[in-house]
Amino acid sequence: MSRAALGVWLTVASGLAFAASGPLVKAVLGAGWSAGAVLAARLTGAAAVMLLLAAFADPRGLWAGRRELRTVVPFGAVGVAGVQASFFLSLATLQVAVTLMIQFLAPVVVIAWHWVVGRRRPSTGTLAGAAVTLAGAALVVQVFGAGSPDPVGLAWAGLSMIGNAVFFLLSERSTARLSPVALLGSGLTVAALTTWLLIGIGALPLVVGAGTALMDHRELPVPLALTLLVLVSTVLAYLCGVAGAARLGATLMSLVLLSEVLFAVGLSWLLLGEAVTPLQLVGSVLVVAGLAVANRAAEPVIAVPLGGIEPDEEGR
Repeated sequence: MSRAALGVWLTVASGLAFAASGPLVKAVLGAGWSAGAVLAARLTGAAAVMLLLAAFADPRGLWAGRRELRTVVPFGAVGVAGVQASFFLSLATLQVAVTLMIQFLAPVVVIAWHWVVGRRRPSTGTLAGAAVTLAGAALVVQVFGAGSPDPVGLAWAGLSMIGNAVFFLLSERSTARLSPVALLGSGLTVAALTTWLLIGIGALPLVVGAGTALMDHRELPVPLALTLLVLVSTVLAYLCGVAGAARLGATLMSLVLLSEVLFAVGLSWLLLGEAVTPLQLVGSVLVVAGLAVANRAAEPVIAVPLGGIEPDEEGR
């Protein structure tokens, strides 16, 4: 299997694992848990698991992570904790569809960053794939059926989108110096500390609810839901995502990760009994088509020499 193909499969696995968090979080929130409590449990548990894995798998890399604070701190604080916290805060005044669609504009931010700042012109295939995929995502999350957006909610959703773009860009660059397990062990620790800081200053509420949740009228122990949220939808999801970014580059990885939209729709139908509309099915086809177009592009971006410095073999 080629490096690019492995990167695609890793990123698709990451999208599936992330998508599973939707039904799990929805069930726990329905049991009376606050967004801050769920986020704190998720990131604190994931940080503990990743630190343990890193201590056994790459102790030198974990130590190196302490010296890469310029990468680890923004990765954890912005790319992980900031994305999730701002997403929850945006839901206070925005419908989920609007927030999700704004988050899914992160690939456009990545492409614009490479084009404007890095002087790396996107290929025609990448631009076409981005346009088709985002159009499909808009249909899947039914953004056109949402109500008038609130400016404060839009601001939080915009911050979540920027945080997503930061995650993609830092994943692409930092894995050249740190292994995925070392990066995540350090980054998730920063994310957990950031979450507790937000709780401490009152930006996120901390309310622990009941011990049993409901998932489509079926009882689900909250400890089990939180364990799956930590191990599958956080640890596994971020490991696959960072490893995929290292093989695909931030631009293509961010597009492939939009497969999360398809998985989220499917899992919501299977686990929560939420129906899939014909419009969502059309959007799903467009998402798959857009991913195929983007994946057929030989390179995620076309590098343009800047100041007489030639790009390397991978266009970086």
